Amino acid sequence: MDAVHLDWRARGLRIAQAPTDMAFGRTFVALGPDGHRLRVFAPAAAGTGGP
Repeated sequence: MDAVHLDWRARGLRIAQAPTDMAFGRTFVALGPDGHRLRVFAPAAAGTGGP
């Protein structure tokens, strides 16, 4: 997931939320060309419980 963030940022996509850990997993939010939010995430491993 972090590699996708770095790749998208390098391609010039605007990042609305930097990578962060949440209860459901690790995530970031980018903005598409039309301004819509695109949430990318990797699910938390079973039993980790998130932050």
